[in-house]
Amino acid sequence: MKRLSDRLMAILFAGGLLALMCATILLPKNRYSYYENRNLADFPEISRNTVLSGQVFDDLETMFCDYAAGRTSMLKLRTWADLNLFHRPVVNDVVVTEDTLLPYRAPETVDASAIAAQAELVAADNRALQDLIEGYGGTYLYVAVPCQYAYYADTYPWYLNSRADYTAAELSALTEAMTRQGVNFLDMGPVFDALGHGEAYSSRVDNHYGLYGAYETYRAAVNAIAAAGGPELDFPEEGTDLTFSALPNPYMGSRTRKLMGLRGNGEHLLTAEFTAPLPFTRQDNGADTAPTVYALPADEDAPVLYALYMGGDIAETVLSTDRPDRPDGLIFGDSFTNAVECLAYYSFDQLRSLDLRHDTDMALTEYIKLYRPEVVICIRDYEALLSRDANGDLS
Repeated sequence: MKRLSDRLMAILFAGGLLALMCATILLPKNRYSYYENRNLADFPEISRNTVLSGQVFDDLETMFCDYAAGRTSMLKLRTWADLNLFHRPVVNDVVVTEDTLLPYRAPETVDASAIAAQAELVAADNRALQDLIEGYGGTYLYVAVPCQYAYYADTYPWYLNSRADYTAAELSALTEAMTRQGVNFLDMGPVFDALGHGEAYSSRVDNHYGLYGAYETYRAAVNAIAAAGGPELDFPEEGTDLTFSALPNPYMGSRTRKLMGLRGNGEHLLTAEFTAPLPFTRQDNGADTAPTVYALPADEDAPVLYALYMGGDIAETVLSTDRPDRPDGLIFGDSFTNAVECLAYYSFDQLRSLDLRHDTDMALTEYIKLYRPEVVICIRDYEALLSRDANGDLS
């Protein structure tokens, strides 16, 4: 009898595995994982070398794991258990606090001398770029913006790394180097502090600032450009020139997304509307596209991502307002430029933006030489301040 039951259990187990494998192979598949924000594995290249090295079998295992039937449901179940049963402080690389979801940062040793040396290189890069722009009569401004882990550093549990020591060393070294090199430099950390360090200026569930944070960054940049001898740009004042409104849609911030949408804090994204309509045209990567700066969801119940602003990260965008009496501008950097772009075209005849993490037809300096914008603004978040590759390559 025991032998019969053992055989029955073996048959049931094997049958379950076979059913799961068949479902994995036969069910329709998505190539993109929404919650993980990544493309799933491709079918591996099969060659003599990959077979002999065993790489093809590792790749096949990865692919089958990515496309396993019920995978998303199992990930949600595990995340739910970690959040609600085990109350883990870190889930899916997200530090979970009462009202803030922060990125997990591994413990690190802060090397002040290495940071200072890198800051000197970054400052020299920016000094060379500023010389190029000032050479044809333009104005350059470098803007440093707190990313979420820096803005909410005091929210981390005491036993986890908030990078506060690294951030302090990084900002001190870069500010000193930029000042010594004579680079027009704006640190938004003290600006946000002077405004009360409110949560309106940085998201609690995403790495980025919201539209209010972008608005105050834009305002501070306009003032800094004028102080540096550049043009006095028109700035839209809230209540008279533009109005903010909150979208009803739930905000799927990057941290909320990593938690499979199971934890958030009711945060909503804002849009802004100019009192006097400002017609413009838009090109993305050289192709005409719809003249809008917000990628609005289909309905009020659909979750909205930070890609609401400018439709996400695009290598090159050009907004043209057909007002030749205004200067031309260029904003470059990473995704922290997106929300600023939604507002800043108000000040320019033509506003160009570059995301240097994506392929562009030419180097940044060649692009600037070609279009000669009167105002050039670099926006970098604290995490990327010392990077000199990808979007930090100023050559």
